Amino acid sequence: MRNAALHVAAAPARGTPQRATETMPAMKTHTHGNNTFAIFNAEEKGGVWLLQFIWGKKDFRLYLGRSADGENAKLQGPALHSETHGDLVVTRLQYLNAFEWYDYHKVSGHGLASEEVCWRKGKTLRTVELPRDFFDIALELACREFGLRRAHPRQKAS
Repeated sequence: MRNAALHVAAAPARGTPQRATETMPAMKTHTHGNNTFAIFNAEEKGGVWLLQFIWGKKDFRLYLGRSADGENAKLQGPALHSETHGDLVVTRLQYLNAFEWYDYHKVSGHGLASEEVCWRKGKTLRTVELPRDFFDIALELACREFGLRRAHPRQKAS
């Protein structure tokens, strides 16, 4: 009977939060200009590379894959190079809005430090204000996370 009383006394009071037994690992962050991007997930499965990252309260996914002739040619952009996998290109860049993923469509407007990027899902279009050269920043994040390099270094505008 005495042990039971000790056990009850050791239990936390009702409504008191209990300490978690496992802690979530800290997210890796990268800074570009005045913007901080948190890497949520980075993985490679079956030749498809996925980078999921957060900027502010916005979630994005970047998919990389082998260069395909003509397929997704508009989105592919500059090639990234991996020593073990050869040249990779962006096959998809997505934005999460209201639990639905929208695909990168185009840049619809420029500002001094930001740009408006248009995202598409079916016939629905969404415009989001993001840091200037957002597509390029996403490529740079992929290079840092996966140890890639650009096949052709970016030319800075004069």
